[in-house]
Amino acid sequence: MTADHIRACRNARELVADMHWRGLPVPPLYARMAGKFHDLVASGDYAAWLATGALPGLASQPTGAIGPSPS
Repeated sequence: MTADHIRACRNARELVADMHWRGLPVPPLYARMAGKFHDLVASGDYAAWLATGALPGLASQPTGAIGPSPS
């Protein structure tokens, strides 16, 4: 399972929770992906993946210095 797949499953879990909260029907694809994420968490594989330093959203974070640029 790739890091992108893990992130997609985690996002599907969030979407499913939001759809349930809003009373919307959940597409089967999202339900399956959310189930895969649940299985990853239950097995400890998600925690192991996080321990490798692959924090959620890390790839989308800027790598440069934070703050105003010098004038």
